[in-house]
Amino acid sequence: MIHSTTARVCVIGAGCSGITAVKNLLQVGLTNVVCYEKGNQIGGNWVYSPQIGHSSVFSSTHIISSKNLSQFADYPMPADYPDYPSHKQLLTYFQNYAHHFGVDKHIRFNTSVVSAQPINNNRWQIRLADNSTEEFDYLLVASGHHWNPRMPHYPGNFEGQLLHSHEFKTTEPFKDQRVLVIGGGNSACDCAVETSRVSSFTAISMRRGYYIVPKFMLGGLPTDVLNQRMLWVPEWLRGKLQKIAYHLIVGDLAQYGLQRPKHSLLEAHTTLNSELLYMLRHGKVAARRDIARFEVKLCIYRWYCRTIRCYYCRYGLSNYVSVFRYLAY
Repeated sequence: MIHSTTARVCVIGAGCSGITAVKNLLQVGLTNVVCYEKGNQIGGNWVYSPQIGHSSVFSSTHIISSKNLSQFADYPMPADYPDYPSHKQLLTYFQNYAHHFGVDKHIRFNTSVVSAQPINNNRWQIRLADNSTEEFDYLLVASGHHWNPRMPHYPGNFEGQLLHSHEFKTTEPFKDQRVLVIGGGNSACDCAVETSRVSSFTAISMRRGYYIVPKFMLGGLPTDVLNQRMLWVPEWLRGKLQKIAYHLIVGDLAQYGLQRPKHSLLEAHTTLNSELLYMLRHGKVAARRDIARFEVKLCIYRWYCRTIRCYYCRYGLSNYVSVFRYLAY
């Protein structure tokens, strides 16, 4: 392994983390950098395609963290970007960032990494899809984890169509259909809201209580900006003030048909979605409990006797963390 600026460095992935890694390597004088990207452009998960593939982005996706707290400190987002930019705007921003710092010159597009094998002197051998190999002194893996969906398992058989939120691209397939979305995270809530615009019926099943936090809070500030401005307040007091503010704006989640969370507001990953609360109170989305089992096209819920007939069952669930799938020890 070479401990100097002549060291050869490999970066896997040209998404937001990969291009940031390359940019910082270049800034400290490490110029012998190669970034492998299996796609044909910079952006990773933010490269939208109507076909199911690497990206989990759907046609109407907007980010859930605000512009001011999502931008790079040394490369601000354009002033005309909204508080919550669209996936198209974010992709353009990442691509402009890479070009501005000369990152794109170090990227090899349409190049997939098959494996990364440790070799002598703490170096790495990288095997590519064409079976060629290259050696590096350092390896940074930035391949992400949103591309590898994880499906849950329930007793019984469901004869409708089972999908993961990773496969959700547009609302067209759900027009006039009965849809059940499983999950309470950001993807699930987005899927429930979007399908409810065109479906004959949409329900969302949550196994526990989640705090559904609006994207704008007191004073019309983006939620994360408001939280940042409160960081000077002692933690014990800040938590109480946040709870009060949430209940003043949202109220009791039971009013929406949702379960009350058993944890504090910031004790678990929050779900940011202003529209789900609106859709629930307007009857466009129905809240349901956890699923106990499937029966043909019926979903039987836990805790009380309730069934729902649906033709699409969409999992708005997590993905496998497969960042290190390349590593072979």
